[in-house]
Amino acid sequence: MASSLPFEADAHAALVAGTWTLVVALLVWLEILRLRRRQVREDRIAAQVSTEWHPLLAQASFGMPTGPLRPLRKEEQVHFLKLWLHLQTSLRGDAGSALAAVARELRCDELALRMLARGNRGERLLAIMVAGHLGLRAALQPLLAHVTTGDSVLSLQALHSALRISPELAASMVPECVRRNDWPIPQLLTILRPCAGGVAAPLLATLDGPDQRTTARAIRLLAGLRIMPDLPTQQKLATQDSPLLLSEGLALVDHPALLARVRDCLHHADNQVRVAAINALARIGDAADLGAMAAMLCDPNWHVRNSAARAIVSLPGGGAAGLRRMADACEDRDGRNMAEHVLADIRFAA
Repeated sequence: MASSLPFEADAHAALVAGTWTLVVALLVWLEILRLRRRQVREDRIAAQVSTEWHPLLAQASFGMPTGPLRPLRKEEQVHFLKLWLHLQTSLRGDAGSALAAVARELRCDELALRMLARGNRGERLLAIMVAGHLGLRAALQPLLAHVTTGDSVLSLQALHSALRISPELAASMVPECVRRNDWPIPQLLTILRPCAGGVAAPLLATLDGPDQRTTARAIRLLAGLRIMPDLPTQQKLATQDSPLLLSEGLALVDHPALLARVRDCLHHADNQVRVAAINALARIGDAADLGAMAAMLCDPNWHVRNSAARAIVSLPGGGAAGLRRMADACEDRDGRNMAEHVLADIRFAA
């Protein structure tokens, strides 16, 4: 008679596995329930904070007295800071100063420093923003330490807050700005624009660096801040061998003495260089460039054709009427379609 022991062992193993599966499922369900209850509680506190404090903050922003303010309870602190930041970022001048005074009265400056030192990632991000709006010089060193971390969001916001507190630090931050590819250029421009005068010299100095990507990033920052270099520097940028640096550098060319060089770049093999040359001619060119722009409408690259059509509108003697004439005379179907596309944009914007 065959032994039943193997079947008993399998049944026992299945029973144990089923029991553990049930236990794990129960624990997951309990954790979901706990998180759900916590979220409901946080939502209730946030609603209570908004109901009580939003009218008082609005009152303060209009310069009206708020009377004595009660201290914030621990569970209210993060929700209050979020509400305060939401209002503070939309205000300027005296209204913003009034809200800052309320935050200091409620000791939010001390709270921000504690969160900056010991908070989790979300709390540190909140504290960084609060410190910047309050101008907390005591937070400057922790903020500068965050600037050099690998966290893109925290480091960029720390840079913004540090420059709010101490704009004179902008020049020393330029190496980090051109090195960090994880910091988006549009956001950096917003941060650096108020202290553009302080970053002009160090940004121009980085143009001689050995790394092409760093140099290209510095050029984009200079162009975005509308910091135009002198003629020798422009000449150097317009004669780069690297298509990357040449296409970026042409954005900083605004001197008529370089017109001939810019016109030569219209025939470059790289699409981006041709686009940059067209955009430069749209800034510094004259009616003599309309013929070249008409020819560029037949370029095989979409971006080149688009830039050429828009340059025709910008150049003296061109305009929408000039583009209309060139579209009618253009024998290339793609060129005509592009001209019609740009003319439609002009009509829509009018």
